Amino acid sequence: MVVPLMSTRTLLINTPYPFTECPTIPLGLTYLAAVLEDRGFEVDILDMVVYKFSREKIIEKIRQYKPDIVGAGSVTMNYPHAKRILQIAKSEGATTIIGGPHATFADKEVLSEAPWIDIVVRREGEYTLLDIVKGRDLKDVKGITYREDGEIIRNPDRELLMNLDELPFPARHLIPLSKYIAYKTGCSMVTGRGCPNRCIFCVGPKMTSRKMRFRNPKLCVDEMEEILDYGFDEIIVEDDTFTINKKHVFSICDEIISRGLKFKWSANARVNTVTKDMLEKMYEAGCIFIQFGVESGNPQILKTCKKGITLEQVRKATQIAKEVGIGVLSSFIIGLPGETKETIKETMEFAESLGTYYGYHVLAPFPGTEVRERADELGVKILTDNWLRYDANRAVTETEGVSAEYMNKIVRDFYKGVTKYVKNQVKAEEAGTASEADLKDVAIRRRRSLAWHLLKNDLIETHGKFKDEAQDPVKKLADNLYSYRGIKNNFTKQYIDREIAQMVKENLLTYKNENGTIVWQWKMPEKPIRTKTIE
Repeated sequence: MVVPLMSTRTLLINTPYPFTECPTIPLGLTYLAAVLEDRGFEVDILDMVVYKFSREKIIEKIRQYKPDIVGAGSVTMNYPHAKRILQIAKSEGATTIIGGPHATFADKEVLSEAPWIDIVVRREGEYTLLDIVKGRDLKDVKGITYREDGEIIRNPDRELLMNLDELPFPARHLIPLSKYIAYKTGCSMVTGRGCPNRCIFCVGPKMTSRKMRFRNPKLCVDEMEEILDYGFDEIIVEDDTFTINKKHVFSICDEIISRGLKFKWSANARVNTVTKDMLEKMYEAGCIFIQFGVESGNPQILKTCKKGITLEQVRKATQIAKEVGIGVLSSFIIGLPGETKETIKETMEFAESLGTYYGYHVLAPFPGTEVRERADELGVKILTDNWLRYDANRAVTETEGVSAEYMNKIVRDFYKGVTKYVKNQVKAEEAGTASEADLKDVAIRRRRSLAWHLLKNDLIETHGKFKDEAQDPVKKLADNLYSYRGIKNNFTKQYIDREIAQMVKENLLTYKNENGTIVWQWKMPEKPIRTKTIE
Protein backbone atom coordinates (compact mmCIF):
# COMPACT_ATOMS: atom_id res chain seq x y z
CA MET A 1 0.00 0.00 0.00
CA VAL A 2 1.25 3.50 -0.83
CA VAL A 3 1.41 5.63 2.28
CA PRO A 4 -0.09 9.09 1.64
CA LEU A 5 2.51 11.80 1.98
CA MET A 6 2.28 15.13 3.77
CA SER A 7 4.24 16.43 0.80
CA THR A 8 5.25 19.95 -0.09
CA ARG A 9 7.26 19.07 -3.18
CA THR A 10 5.97 17.57 -6.43
CA LEU A 11 7.70 17.17 -9.78
CA LEU A 12 5.54 16.87 -12.89
CA ILE A 13 7.17 15.58 -16.07
CA ASN A 14 5.98 16.34 -19.59
CA THR A 15 6.43 13.05 -21.41
CA PRO A 16 8.19 13.36 -24.79
CA TYR A 17 6.41 12.73 -28.07
CA PRO A 18 7.44 13.16 -31.73
CA PHE A 19 7.88 16.74 -32.95
CA THR A 20 5.76 15.78 -35.96
CA GLU A 21 2.84 16.31 -33.57
CA CYS A 22 3.93 19.98 -33.25
CA PRO A 23 4.92 20.70 -29.64
CA THR A 24 2.48 22.68 -27.56
CA ILE A 25 2.72 23.75 -23.95
CA PRO A 26 1.49 20.96 -21.60
CA LEU A 27 -1.73 22.65 -20.54
CA GLY A 28 -2.86 19.80 -18.28
CA LEU A 29 0.37 19.78 -16.25
CA THR A 30 0.37 23.55 -15.90
CA TYR A 31 -3.16 23.45 -14.51
CA LEU A 32 -2.13 20.76 -12.01
CA ALA A 33 0.90 22.79 -10.98
CA ALA A 34 -1.16 25.97 -10.65
CA VAL A 35 -3.59 24.37 -8.20
CA LEU A 36 -0.76 23.01 -6.05
CA GLU A 37 1.11 26.32 -6.12
CA ASP A 38 -2.10 28.20 -5.29
CA ARG A 39 -2.45 26.07 -2.15
CA GLY A 40 1.12 26.74 -1.04
CA PHE A 41 2.77 23.49 -2.15
CA GLU A 42 6.13 23.38 -3.92
CA VAL A 43 5.89 22.11 -7.48
CA ASP A 44 8.05 22.12 -10.57
CA ILE A 45 7.73 20.87 -14.15
CA LEU A 46 10.40 19.10 -16.20
CA ASP A 47 9.42 19.48 -19.84
CA MET A 48 11.06 16.60 -21.71
CA VAL A 49 9.36 17.50 -24.99
CA VAL A 50 11.72 20.41 -25.62
CA TYR A 51 14.88 18.79 -24.24
CA LYS A 52 16.90 15.85 -25.45
CA PHE A 53 15.49 12.91 -23.53
CA SER A 54 17.87 11.02 -21.28
CA ARG A 55 17.71 8.94 -18.12
CA GLU A 56 20.59 10.96 -16.69
CA LYS A 57 18.68 14.22 -17.10
CA ILE A 58 15.69 12.89 -15.17
CA ILE A 59 17.85 11.50 -12.39
CA GLU A 60 19.79 14.79 -12.14
CA LYS A 61 16.55 16.75 -11.82
CA ILE A 62 15.11 14.41 -9.20
CA ARG A 63 18.28 14.44 -7.11
CA GLN A 64 18.53 18.22 -7.36
CA TYR A 65 14.86 18.96 -6.67
CA LYS A 66 14.24 16.04 -4.25
CA PRO A 67 10.50 15.61 -4.94
CA ASP A 68 8.32 13.43 -2.75
CA ILE A 69 5.98 12.78 -5.68
CA VAL A 70 6.77 12.47 -9.37
CA GLY A 71 3.86 12.57 -11.80
CA ALA A 72 3.77 12.10 -15.56
CA GLY A 73 1.00 12.61 -18.05
CA SER A 74 0.60 10.69 -21.28
CA VAL A 75 -1.57 9.88 -24.22
CA THR A 76 -1.53 6.42 -25.77
CA MET A 77 1.38 6.97 -28.17
CA ASN A 78 3.80 8.15 -25.48
CA TYR A 79 2.55 5.98 -22.61
CA PRO A 80 5.59 3.65 -22.93
CA HIS A 81 7.84 6.68 -22.38
CA ALA A 82 5.82 7.73 -19.34
CA LYS A 83 6.24 4.23 -17.89
CA ARG A 84 9.99 4.47 -18.37
CA ILE A 85 10.15 7.91 -16.75
CA LEU A 86 8.22 6.75 -13.71
CA GLN A 87 10.37 3.65 -13.39
CA ILE A 88 13.38 5.96 -13.12
CA ALA A 89 11.56 8.09 -10.55
CA LYS A 90 10.63 5.05 -8.48
CA SER A 91 14.28 3.92 -8.48
CA GLU A 92 15.04 7.30 -6.87
CA GLY A 93 12.49 6.68 -4.11
CA ALA A 94 9.61 8.88 -5.25
CA THR A 95 5.90 8.08 -5.09
CA THR A 96 4.87 7.79 -8.73
CA ILE A 97 1.63 8.95 -10.34
CA ILE A 98 0.40 8.76 -13.92
CA GLY A 99 -2.52 10.55 -15.53
CA GLY A 100 -3.97 11.24 -18.95
CA PRO A 101 -6.49 9.49 -21.21
CA HIS A 102 -4.55 6.26 -21.73
CA ALA A 103 -4.05 5.62 -18.02
CA THR A 104 -7.61 6.71 -17.28
CA PHE A 105 -9.15 4.04 -19.49
CA ALA A 106 -6.52 1.34 -18.97
CA ASP A 107 -5.90 2.01 -15.28
CA LYS A 108 -5.88 -1.58 -14.05
CA GLU A 109 -3.73 -2.72 -16.95
CA VAL A 110 -1.26 0.08 -16.23
CA LEU A 111 -0.86 -0.90 -12.58
CA SER A 112 -0.67 -4.60 -13.47
CA GLU A 113 2.11 -4.22 -16.02
CA ALA A 114 4.04 -1.43 -14.28
CA PRO A 115 4.45 -2.26 -10.57
CA TRP A 116 6.62 0.82 -10.12
CA ILE A 117 3.63 3.09 -10.78
CA ASP A 118 1.81 3.72 -7.51
CA ILE A 119 -1.30 5.68 -8.46
CA VAL A 120 -3.38 6.35 -11.57
CA VAL A 121 -5.22 9.67 -11.56
CA ARG A 122 -8.28 9.37 -13.78
CA ARG A 123 -9.91 12.07 -15.91
CA GLU A 124 -9.60 15.69 -14.70
CA GLY A 125 -6.89 15.61 -12.09
CA GLU A 126 -6.45 19.02 -10.45
CA TYR A 127 -8.21 18.34 -7.16
CA THR A 128 -7.43 14.63 -7.20
CA LEU A 129 -3.71 15.37 -7.20
CA LEU A 130 -4.23 18.06 -4.56
CA ASP A 131 -5.87 15.50 -2.25
CA ILE A 132 -2.90 13.17 -2.71
CA VAL A 133 -0.34 15.90 -2.09
CA LYS A 134 -2.23 17.04 1.01
CA GLY A 135 -1.76 13.54 2.41
CA ARG A 136 -5.37 12.45 2.39
CA ASP A 137 -5.89 8.72 2.95
CA LEU A 138 -5.95 7.15 -0.51
CA LYS A 139 -9.13 5.22 0.22
CA ASP A 140 -10.88 8.58 0.52
CA VAL A 141 -9.49 10.10 -2.68
CA LYS A 142 -11.99 9.96 -5.52
CA GLY A 143 -10.77 9.50 -9.07
CA ILE A 144 -7.76 7.27 -8.42
CA THR A 145 -6.77 3.65 -8.95
CA TYR A 146 -4.02 2.27 -6.70
CA ARG A 147 -2.75 -0.83 -4.93
CA GLU A 148 -3.38 -1.99 -1.38
CA ASP A 149 -1.85 -5.23 -0.10
CA GLY A 150 -1.21 -6.36 -3.66
CA GLU A 151 -4.79 -5.72 -4.76
CA ILE A 152 -5.73 -3.06 -7.29
CA ILE A 153 -8.33 -0.70 -5.86
CA ARG A 154 -10.44 1.52 -8.11
CA ASN A 155 -12.07 4.35 -6.18
CA PRO A 156 -15.25 6.03 -7.44
CA ASP A 157 -14.95 8.74 -10.07
CA ARG A 158 -14.50 12.30 -8.92
CA GLU A 159 -17.38 14.68 -9.56
CA LEU A 160 -16.89 17.16 -12.38
CA LEU A 161 -15.51 20.57 -11.55
CA MET A 162 -18.49 22.67 -12.57
CA ASN A 163 -17.04 26.12 -11.86
CA LEU A 164 -13.93 26.36 -14.01
CA ASP A 165 -13.47 29.98 -12.96
CA GLU A 166 -12.19 28.85 -9.57
CA LEU A 167 -9.09 27.38 -11.18
CA PRO A 168 -6.00 29.59 -11.18
CA PHE A 169 -4.42 30.37 -14.53
CA PRO A 170 -2.03 27.61 -15.70
CA ALA A 171 1.47 27.82 -14.19
CA ARG A 172 3.17 28.52 -17.50
CA HIS A 173 6.06 30.21 -15.70
CA LEU A 174 7.33 26.71 -14.83
CA ILE A 175 7.76 25.87 -18.54
CA PRO A 176 10.71 26.98 -20.72
CA LEU A 177 8.41 29.16 -22.80
CA SER A 178 11.30 30.65 -24.78
CA LYS A 179 11.78 27.28 -26.46
CA TYR A 180 8.19 27.18 -27.67
CA ILE A 181 8.38 30.78 -28.85
CA ALA A 182 11.60 29.96 -30.72
CA TYR A 183 9.77 27.11 -32.43
CA LYS A 184 7.03 29.53 -33.52
CA THR A 185 4.27 27.55 -31.93
CA GLY A 186 1.23 29.19 -30.41
CA CYS A 187 0.34 29.05 -26.74
CA SER A 188 -2.52 26.72 -25.82
CA MET A 189 -5.46 27.61 -23.59
CA VAL A 190 -9.06 26.52 -23.06
CA THR A 191 -12.23 28.55 -22.65
CA GLY A 192 -14.34 25.59 -21.57
CA ARG A 193 -14.40 21.84 -21.07
CA GLY A 194 -16.63 19.07 -22.31
CA CYS A 195 -17.95 17.77 -25.61
CA PRO A 196 -21.59 16.78 -26.21
CA ASN A 197 -20.84 14.66 -29.27
CA ARG A 198 -20.58 10.88 -29.53
CA CYS A 199 -17.88 10.19 -32.14
CA ILE A 200 -16.86 6.57 -31.70
CA PHE A 201 -13.14 7.21 -32.29
CA CYS A 202 -12.70 9.89 -29.59
CA VAL A 203 -12.23 9.70 -25.80
CA GLY A 204 -12.77 13.43 -25.26
CA PRO A 205 -16.34 13.25 -23.91
CA LYS A 206 -15.34 10.48 -21.52
CA MET A 207 -12.40 12.49 -20.21
CA THR A 208 -14.16 15.82 -19.71
CA SER A 209 -17.81 14.65 -19.94
CA ARG A 210 -20.53 15.41 -22.46
CA LYS A 211 -21.69 18.26 -20.26
CA MET A 212 -20.31 21.61 -21.38
CA ARG A 213 -18.72 23.92 -18.83
CA PHE A 214 -17.67 27.40 -19.89
CA ARG A 215 -15.28 29.87 -18.30
CA ASN A 216 -16.18 33.51 -17.77
CA PRO A 217 -15.26 35.28 -21.04
CA LYS A 218 -13.54 38.10 -19.13
CA LEU A 219 -11.28 35.57 -17.41
CA CYS A 220 -10.55 33.92 -20.75
CA VAL A 221 -9.38 37.23 -22.18
CA ASP A 222 -7.46 38.02 -18.98
CA GLU A 223 -5.55 34.82 -19.61
CA MET A 224 -5.03 35.76 -23.24
CA GLU A 225 -3.44 39.02 -22.11
CA GLU A 226 -1.18 37.11 -19.74
CA ILE A 227 -0.10 34.84 -22.60
CA LEU A 228 0.71 37.89 -24.73
CA ASP A 229 2.73 39.30 -21.82
CA TYR A 230 4.85 36.14 -21.94
CA GLY A 231 5.88 37.01 -25.50
CA PHE A 232 3.58 34.86 -27.64
CA ASP A 233 1.92 36.40 -30.66
CA GLU A 234 -0.45 33.53 -31.36
CA ILE A 235 -2.90 31.59 -29.18
CA ILE A 236 -4.38 28.16 -29.80
CA VAL A 237 -7.82 27.66 -28.28
CA GLU A 238 -7.82 23.93 -27.55
CA ASP A 239 -11.50 23.47 -26.63
CA ASP A 240 -12.82 20.31 -28.28
CA THR A 241 -15.30 22.54 -30.12
CA PHE A 242 -14.87 26.24 -29.47
CA THR A 243 -17.91 27.09 -31.58
CA ILE A 244 -20.36 24.88 -29.67
CA ASN A 245 -21.97 27.86 -27.86
CA LYS A 246 -22.61 30.97 -29.95
CA LYS A 247 -23.14 33.30 -26.99
CA HIS A 248 -19.85 32.19 -25.44
CA VAL A 249 -17.99 32.74 -28.71
CA PHE A 250 -19.45 36.22 -29.21
CA SER A 251 -18.74 37.23 -25.62
CA ILE A 252 -15.06 36.28 -25.87
CA CYS A 253 -14.65 37.95 -29.26
CA ASP A 254 -16.37 41.13 -28.09
CA GLU A 255 -14.11 41.22 -25.03
CA ILE A 256 -10.99 40.87 -27.21
CA ILE A 257 -12.22 43.66 -29.48
CA SER A 258 -13.27 46.00 -26.65
CA ARG A 259 -9.80 45.75 -25.08
CA GLY A 260 -8.15 46.56 -28.40
CA LEU A 261 -6.07 43.37 -28.38
CA LYS A 262 -4.34 42.49 -31.64
CA PHE A 263 -3.07 38.93 -31.94
CA LYS A 264 -3.57 35.82 -34.02
CA TRP A 265 -5.50 32.84 -32.74
CA SER A 266 -6.95 29.57 -33.96
CA ALA A 267 -9.57 27.13 -32.71
CA ASN A 268 -11.26 23.79 -33.27
CA ALA A 269 -14.70 24.12 -34.80
CA ARG A 270 -17.51 21.88 -35.98
CA VAL A 271 -19.20 22.41 -39.33
CA ASN A 272 -22.73 22.21 -37.92
CA THR A 273 -22.06 24.86 -35.27
CA VAL A 274 -20.66 27.77 -37.29
CA THR A 275 -22.59 30.60 -38.91
CA LYS A 276 -21.45 33.47 -41.08
CA ASP A 277 -21.99 36.09 -38.38
CA MET A 278 -20.04 33.94 -35.88
CA LEU A 279 -17.08 33.51 -38.22
CA GLU A 280 -17.15 37.20 -39.10
CA LYS A 281 -16.99 38.05 -35.40
CA MET A 282 -14.14 35.57 -34.84
CA TYR A 283 -12.23 37.06 -37.77
CA GLU A 284 -12.76 40.57 -36.43
CA ALA A 285 -11.32 39.40 -33.09
CA GLY A 286 -8.17 38.02 -34.74
CA CYS A 287 -9.01 34.39 -35.57
CA ILE A 288 -6.90 33.36 -38.55
CA PHE A 289 -7.46 29.60 -38.66
CA ILE A 290 -9.97 26.92 -37.70
CA GLN A 291 -9.83 23.16 -37.90
CA PHE A 292 -12.86 21.13 -38.92
CA GLY A 293 -12.94 17.44 -38.09
CA VAL A 294 -14.61 16.05 -41.22
CA GLU A 295 -13.28 12.47 -40.94
CA SER A 296 -14.73 10.97 -44.15
CA GLY A 297 -16.18 11.84 -47.52
CA ASN A 298 -18.56 8.89 -47.32
CA PRO A 299 -22.00 9.58 -45.74
CA GLN A 300 -22.46 6.04 -44.41
CA ILE A 301 -19.12 6.06 -42.63
CA LEU A 302 -20.01 9.40 -41.03
CA LYS A 303 -23.27 7.85 -39.82
CA THR A 304 -21.58 4.71 -38.49
CA CYS A 305 -19.08 6.85 -36.60
CA LYS A 306 -21.86 8.98 -35.06
CA LYS A 307 -20.22 12.10 -36.41
CA GLY A 308 -23.55 13.88 -36.70
CA ILE A 309 -22.66 16.02 -39.73
CA THR A 310 -23.38 15.95 -43.46
CA LEU A 311 -21.11 16.58 -46.42
CA GLU A 312 -23.28 19.52 -47.40
CA GLN A 313 -22.68 21.09 -43.99
CA VAL A 314 -18.95 20.64 -44.55
CA ARG A 315 -19.11 22.35 -47.93
CA LYS A 316 -21.18 25.22 -46.56
CA ALA A 317 -19.00 25.81 -43.48
CA THR A 318 -15.73 25.78 -45.41
CA GLN A 319 -17.13 28.11 -48.04
CA ILE A 320 -18.29 30.60 -45.40
CA ALA A 321 -14.90 30.50 -43.66
CA LYS A 322 -13.11 31.18 -46.93
CA GLU A 323 -15.45 34.07 -47.74
CA VAL A 324 -14.86 35.58 -44.30
CA GLY A 325 -11.07 35.21 -44.58
CA ILE A 326 -10.40 32.50 -42.01
CA GLY A 327 -8.07 29.70 -43.06
CA VAL A 328 -9.37 26.14 -42.77
CA LEU A 329 -7.75 22.78 -42.13
CA SER A 330 -10.10 19.89 -42.87
CA SER A 331 -9.04 16.76 -40.99
CA PHE A 332 -9.85 13.24 -42.17
CA ILE A 333 -9.41 9.75 -40.69
CA ILE A 334 -8.62 6.74 -42.87
CA GLY A 335 -9.60 3.26 -41.69
CA LEU A 336 -12.92 3.98 -39.99
CA PRO A 337 -15.52 1.19 -39.81
CA GLY A 338 -16.77 0.33 -43.29
CA GLU A 339 -13.69 1.73 -45.02
CA THR A 340 -12.87 0.37 -48.48
CA LYS A 341 -10.63 1.47 -51.31
CA GLU A 342 -13.69 3.09 -52.87
CA THR A 343 -14.60 5.07 -49.73
CA ILE A 344 -11.00 6.24 -49.39
CA LYS A 345 -11.18 7.50 -52.97
CA GLU A 346 -14.44 9.30 -52.10
CA THR A 347 -12.73 10.94 -49.12
CA MET A 348 -9.71 12.02 -51.14
CA GLU A 349 -11.86 13.52 -53.89
CA PHE A 350 -14.07 15.28 -51.35
CA ALA A 351 -11.06 16.69 -49.47
CA GLU A 352 -9.61 18.04 -52.70
CA SER A 353 -12.93 19.57 -53.74
CA LEU A 354 -13.12 21.75 -50.59
CA GLY A 355 -10.30 24.00 -51.70
CA THR A 356 -8.84 24.17 -48.17
CA TYR A 357 -5.81 22.77 -46.43
CA TYR A 358 -6.50 19.17 -45.49
CA GLY A 359 -4.73 16.25 -43.91
CA TYR A 360 -5.15 12.59 -43.07
CA HIS A 361 -4.72 10.55 -39.94
CA VAL A 362 -5.08 6.82 -39.69
CA LEU A 363 -7.54 5.36 -37.20
CA ALA A 364 -5.96 4.67 -33.82
CA PRO A 365 -8.42 2.82 -31.56
CA PHE A 366 -7.32 4.28 -28.25
CA PRO A 367 -8.38 2.65 -24.96
CA GLY A 368 -11.71 4.12 -23.93
CA THR A 369 -13.02 4.67 -27.46
CA GLU A 370 -16.20 3.00 -28.64
CA VAL A 371 -14.49 1.85 -31.80
CA ARG A 372 -12.03 -0.16 -29.71
CA GLU A 373 -14.72 -1.59 -27.44
CA ARG A 374 -16.88 -2.62 -30.41
CA ALA A 375 -14.09 -3.39 -32.88
CA ASP A 376 -15.29 -6.87 -33.83
CA GLU A 377 -18.89 -5.76 -34.24
CA LEU A 378 -17.80 -2.81 -36.38
CA GLY A 379 -15.55 -4.93 -38.59
CA VAL A 380 -12.31 -3.33 -37.41
CA LYS A 381 -9.36 -5.67 -36.89
CA ILE A 382 -6.86 -4.36 -34.34
CA LEU A 383 -3.40 -5.49 -35.40
CA THR A 384 -1.24 -4.44 -32.47
CA ASP A 385 -1.19 -3.04 -28.98
CA ASN A 386 2.28 -1.61 -29.45
CA TRP A 387 1.29 1.82 -28.16
CA LEU A 388 4.27 3.55 -29.75
CA ARG A 389 2.62 2.84 -33.09
CA TYR A 390 -0.59 4.64 -32.07
CA ASP A 391 0.52 7.99 -33.47
CA ALA A 392 -2.33 8.05 -36.04
CA ASN A 393 0.25 8.29 -38.83
CA ARG A 394 0.45 4.55 -39.61
CA ALA A 395 -2.10 1.79 -39.68
CA VAL A 396 -2.65 -0.30 -36.57
CA THR A 397 -5.98 -1.65 -37.82
CA GLU A 398 -7.59 -2.81 -41.01
CA THR A 399 -11.12 -3.41 -42.22
CA GLU A 400 -12.61 -6.11 -44.40
CA GLY A 401 -12.41 -3.71 -47.33
CA VAL A 402 -8.94 -2.24 -46.95
CA SER A 403 -5.61 -3.52 -45.64
CA ALA A 404 -3.13 -1.80 -43.37
CA GLU A 405 -0.60 -1.81 -46.20
CA TYR A 406 -2.98 0.04 -48.51
CA MET A 407 -3.77 2.68 -45.89
CA ASN A 408 -0.08 3.22 -45.21
CA LYS A 409 0.52 3.67 -48.93
CA ILE A 410 -2.22 6.31 -49.12
CA VAL A 411 -0.64 8.25 -46.26
CA ARG A 412 2.88 7.89 -47.71
CA ASP A 413 1.71 9.13 -51.10
CA PHE A 414 -0.08 12.07 -49.49
CA TYR A 415 3.02 13.16 -47.60
CA LYS A 416 5.14 12.73 -50.72
CA GLY A 417 2.79 15.23 -52.31
CA VAL A 418 3.19 17.56 -49.34
CA THR A 419 6.99 17.26 -49.57
CA LYS A 420 6.88 18.05 -53.27
CA TYR A 421 4.70 21.10 -52.58
CA VAL A 422 7.15 22.31 -49.93
CA LYS A 423 10.13 21.85 -52.24
CA ASN A 424 8.38 23.82 -54.95
CA GLN A 425 7.79 26.66 -52.47
CA VAL A 426 11.52 26.71 -51.69
CA LYS A 427 12.41 26.70 -55.40
CA ALA A 428 10.02 29.61 -55.95
CA GLU A 429 11.68 31.48 -53.09
CA GLU A 430 15.11 30.94 -54.62
CA ALA A 431 13.84 32.03 -58.05
CA GLY A 432 12.18 35.12 -56.63
CA THR A 433 8.73 34.07 -57.83
CA ALA A 434 7.19 33.01 -54.51
CA SER A 435 4.03 34.64 -53.26
CA GLU A 436 3.95 36.46 -49.94
CA ALA A 437 2.07 33.51 -48.39
CA ASP A 438 4.64 31.03 -49.72
CA LEU A 439 7.51 33.14 -48.40
CA LYS A 440 5.88 33.18 -44.97
CA ASP A 441 5.39 29.39 -45.03
CA VAL A 442 9.01 28.78 -46.01
CA ALA A 443 10.30 31.13 -43.30
CA ILE A 444 8.26 29.48 -40.55
CA ARG A 445 9.24 25.97 -41.63
CA ARG A 446 12.91 26.92 -41.76
CA ARG A 447 12.76 28.53 -38.31
CA ARG A 448 11.01 25.48 -36.89
CA SER A 449 13.60 23.20 -38.44
CA LEU A 450 16.37 25.20 -36.79
CA ALA A 451 14.53 25.19 -33.47
CA TRP A 452 14.05 21.43 -33.73
CA HIS A 453 17.81 20.93 -34.03
CA LEU A 454 18.52 23.29 -31.14
CA LEU A 455 15.94 21.75 -28.80
CA LYS A 456 16.17 18.03 -29.49
CA ASN A 457 19.96 18.03 -29.38
CA ASP A 458 20.40 20.47 -26.45
CA LEU A 459 22.68 22.55 -28.68
CA ILE A 460 22.45 25.77 -26.67
CA GLU A 461 23.43 23.81 -23.57
CA THR A 462 26.30 21.92 -25.26
CA HIS A 463 27.63 24.59 -27.67
CA GLY A 464 26.86 27.71 -25.66
CA LYS A 465 29.69 27.49 -23.14
CA PHE A 466 33.06 29.03 -23.97
CA LYS A 467 35.82 31.22 -22.57
CA ASP A 468 35.18 34.96 -22.48
CA GLU A 469 37.87 36.27 -24.82
CA ALA A 470 36.49 39.76 -25.49
CA GLN A 471 34.68 38.56 -28.61
CA ASP A 472 31.03 39.06 -29.47
CA PRO A 473 29.23 36.34 -27.45
CA VAL A 474 26.34 36.23 -29.93
CA LYS A 475 28.60 35.70 -32.92
CA LYS A 476 30.67 33.12 -31.03
CA LEU A 477 27.50 31.21 -30.15
CA ALA A 478 26.40 31.24 -33.79
CA ASP A 479 29.86 30.08 -34.87
CA ASN A 480 29.80 27.22 -32.37
CA LEU A 481 26.33 26.14 -33.45
CA TYR A 482 27.36 26.16 -37.09
CA SER A 483 30.13 23.68 -36.28
CA TYR A 484 27.39 21.10 -35.47
CA ARG A 485 26.92 18.86 -38.50
CA GLY A 486 23.13 18.86 -38.37
CA ILE A 487 23.12 22.65 -38.46
CA LYS A 488 25.86 23.03 -41.09
CA ASN A 489 24.22 20.54 -43.43
CA ASN A 490 20.82 22.22 -43.35
CA PHE A 491 21.37 25.98 -43.04
CA THR A 492 23.65 28.69 -44.36
CA LYS A 493 26.03 30.49 -42.03
CA GLN A 494 24.28 33.78 -42.79
CA TYR A 495 20.94 32.30 -41.74
CA ILE A 496 22.32 30.98 -38.44
CA ASP A 497 23.96 34.33 -37.66
CA ARG A 498 20.71 36.17 -38.35
CA GLU A 499 18.35 33.81 -36.50
CA ILE A 500 20.50 33.46 -33.38
CA ALA A 501 20.82 37.25 -33.22
CA GLN A 502 17.04 37.48 -33.60
CA MET A 503 16.44 34.99 -30.77
CA VAL A 504 18.70 37.07 -28.54
CA LYS A 505 16.86 40.22 -29.58
CA GLU A 506 13.54 38.52 -28.73
CA ASN A 507 14.98 37.77 -25.26
CA LEU A 508 14.69 34.03 -25.81
CA LEU A 509 18.39 33.40 -25.22
CA THR A 510 20.50 34.96 -22.51
CA TYR A 511 23.98 34.43 -21.09
CA LYS A 512 25.98 34.99 -17.95
CA ASN A 513 29.68 35.14 -17.20
CA GLU A 514 30.75 32.46 -14.75
CA ASN A 515 34.36 33.12 -13.69
CA GLY A 516 35.47 33.98 -17.20
CA THR A 517 33.26 31.48 -18.99
CA ILE A 518 30.27 32.58 -21.09
CA VAL A 519 27.28 30.32 -20.44
CA TRP A 520 24.28 30.66 -22.75
CA GLN A 521 20.85 29.39 -21.75
CA TRP A 522 17.21 29.57 -22.72
CA LYS A 523 15.50 32.31 -20.76
CA MET A 524 12.94 31.11 -18.22
CA PRO A 525 9.80 33.23 -17.76
CA GLU A 526 9.09 35.24 -14.67
CA LYS A 527 5.99 34.47 -12.65
CA PRO A 528 3.29 36.91 -13.79
CA ILE A 529 1.75 39.47 -11.49
CA ARG A 530 -1.36 40.05 -13.59
CA THR A 531 -4.58 39.70 -11.61
CA LYS A 532 -7.97 38.45 -12.76
CA THR A 533 -10.66 41.01 -13.52
CA ILE A 534 -13.21 38.58 -12.04
CA GLU A 535 -12.55 36.74 -8.78
